[in-house]
Amino acid sequence: MATEPTATEIRAFLEGYGITSAVLSDAWIEEQRDFLVIPNVECVIGYPISSVTPMTEVLSGTGKDILILSCRPVVSVTKIEYVMGGDDEFPLNISNLQVLTEEGIIKAKSNMLNYPRTFVFMKGEKNIRVTYNVGWATVPGILKLAIKMLCAEQILGFIGARTGGGSISTQGHSRNYGTRGKYQDIRNDLKRQAQSLIGKYTTGIIGR
Repeated sequence: MATEPTATEIRAFLEGYGITSAVLSDAWIEEQRDFLVIPNVECVIGYPISSVTPMTEVLSGTGKDILILSCRPVVSVTKIEYVMGGDDEFPLNISNLQVLTEEGIIKAKSNMLNYPRTFVFMKGEKNIRVTYNVGWATVPGILKLAIKMLCAEQILGFIGARTGGGSISTQGHSRNYGTRGKYQDIRNDLKRQAQSLIGKYTTGIIGR
């Protein structure tokens, strides 16, 4: 389980809100981070965020010269092979392929329709198996910021609810906090910004 960002870093991100360790403990923040925020982020991108993870998936060839993997960024492709039926396999020479790591795309270096002399990905249903590594050894700065934002969103919701939330009305003054409570606007903004940052690491296959 990743331990970044720390509770101290998350509090520092909420500068000006007066949320000290006396107001909200490290244990509460770390629990939200480790058992709510990080698991949700990992669910969206499709793999653990704090390690390089081996992946194997079976894809359908389209007869074109590219394959789109489910996860990114791709560290390396270790094996790619046609699944011919039963236990029959036909490996492809990885040296004939180009890996676009940030995009999560495998591209044949030639797209001439002259297989097997070249390596176009033959059309078929679940006929290509790819083994590859994805992720990072440490949490990248962009994801770390997104986790801070999502933790901050949880903190503001919790702190805001301490006053009971809802609407405050006094003589000559009325304030409506909205459906999400006291910090509704900033919470919505934090969530939108975090989702935008996480989107860098999603594809149309995994991301949602």
